[in-house]
Amino acid sequence: MNSWNATHDKNEKIYVSYDSTNKNCKAGDIEMAEYGHPKNDVGAPIINYSIAYDMTNEKPLLYESYPGSIVDVSQLKYMLEKIRGYGYKKIDFILDRGYFSKASIQFMDSCDYDFVMMVKGRASFVHDLIMEHRGEFESKRACSIKAYRTYGMTVKAKLYADDDTDRYFHIYYKAKKQASKRARVEADLDRMEVEMDKIKGREYKLPKRYEHYFKLTYHKDKFYGYEEREDVIERELQLCGYFAIVTSEEMTASEALNLYKSRDISEKLFGSDKTFLGNRSFRVASS
Repeated sequence: MNSWNATHDKNEKIYVSYDSTNKNCKAGDIEMAEYGHPKNDVGAPIINYSIAYDMTNEKPLLYESYPGSIVDVSQLKYMLEKIRGYGYKKIDFILDRGYFSKASIQFMDSCDYDFVMMVKGRASFVHDLIMEHRGEFESKRACSIKAYRTYGMTVKAKLYADDDTDRYFHIYYKAKKQASKRARVEADLDRMEVEMDKIKGREYKLPKRYEHYFKLTYHKDKFYGYEEREDVIERELQLCGYFAIVTSEEMTASEALNLYKSRDISEKLFGSDKTFLGNRSFRVASS
């Protein structure tokens, strides 16, 4: 990787898609294989690996492997240090919501790197921004992004209270996404109610996700009942169909969405590895 990156122009402005995934490992006593937080948990230890892909020149820059218990946000800082060590000066990172954190953004600022990042949907400031501008752009043809049948607008704001730099929030609305998301929320609520009805009167501790939507009643560790948090549910239903991307550079909502959508090259690469090459799990031969 040192030799590979030594051949690249370090002063060229490039967009880098960075993403990670994990693989199951049943190979026995492997130090890197640890229990973590995979999307599809099969009860096996995992190994994480990530790829930084230069989308401007359509070639990979580097890959990393790291223990299964390390989360994406923690790994991002080490990757940024490695990129800086290679001497890249003008990089705009395109990142998924899994890398969103105040510490990550501050570290990118300190490296003088720009970013295009999906914002976590339940972040309170995102809710407030969407609710503040709801109804201003969802039907305006000037806000239409035809390639994705989406409407978007851009708002300049601080990312967090003590942020000393203005960021650009791109707020989007997609009618098709609203219908599917709303149906999913309603189905989740129905499923949770069915589960809670089954365990009434039993000694049982429900996951925190249930507490988000319901006021739960316990007595001496036994579960006795629930009541909907109507304000929380109504707010979430109002936000169905909306999502947001934050950028450090000024750009239009259409430009930000096009850049973020282009990062699916990493997803396709991981998908090819796991599907066509059959490498969803690392294998081991035994006697």
